[in-house]
Amino acid sequence: MKKSFFYLIPSLLLFFSLGLWGQDALDWVGSFSSNELEMQDDIESQDTVYYLWQLESLKKNISPRYIRYLDVESYLETTNLLKRGILFSYNGLREESVEVCGNFSNWDCLPMKRNKYGIYYLVVDANLQTPDYEDETVYEYKYRVNGLLTFDPENQDKAEDGSGSFISRYILERKDTNRQSSSFVLEDSNSEERDLRTVRFQIYLPQAEVVSLVGNFNDWNPENDFLKKDRNGLFVLEKKLLPGEYHYQFIVDGDIQVDTYNSVTNVKIDTNEQVSTLVVPERDFPLERKD
Repeated sequence: MKKSFFYLIPSLLLFFSLGLWGQDALDWVGSFSSNELEMQDDIESQDTVYYLWQLESLKKNISPRYIRYLDVESYLETTNLLKRGILFSYNGLREESVEVCGNFSNWDCLPMKRNKYGIYYLVVDANLQTPDYEDETVYEYKYRVNGLLTFDPENQDKAEDGSGSFISRYILERKDTNRQSSSFVLEDSNSEERDLRTVRFQIYLPQAEVVSLVGNFNDWNPENDFLKKDRNGLFVLEKKLLPGEYHYQFIVDGDIQVDTYNSVTNVKIDTNEQVSTLVVPERDFPLERKD
């Protein structure tokens, strides 16, 4: 109990720093304001941060919105309190199950959570990218309601799907840049191979010009793997790696740097340098071929 309370102290400090215990927070008591969400068109300039319980109190489904919210429930497990993403919602008071399927999940259908008012919701990470590692702005999706696919009735932006129905679309014009980006293993996708996993190496360095990746997977050669910089200052590179433990560094404009927000480090024996460490796990389930 004492340990849990200790971990919650940073959460409370963040709440106070964001001013969420003020009058604005009191105005939320009772239910979530759909109208307030619909007014948030300027993502870069607005500082509104929501609670997870406000999503639980959403009484009306709305068209997709990019939001920031505090996920206190999973904080102790992930140590990540502030989350960002696109909020999808569906009025399913009489429905047994609702899922959202889209290009952001390779058209796999993701289960949505139902709140006490019958509104299904899910916040999806806004990390869709083009093959050139640019931010993809068009998020296409459908809802699967009790096993049947349908477009979003609340979203007027839709396109014909070629089978007599429609695909709903959400245009993400701007989003917050996750300055605490770190490298991680991607979930399985259509591009996965049977014995390899996809690892996304990334680091936020808006002032840098050239960043390359060195590690025990490329013989520490700084000329093998260069990261590509997006318009927000995030450098990204995806590599296929076998399951195992890997050590790596970034070469930033000629200078060696570890992965800033990867807390797992080791020492490279031959040079006595600090290196970042990433474990690529085995798959928990067999890879199925996706058409």
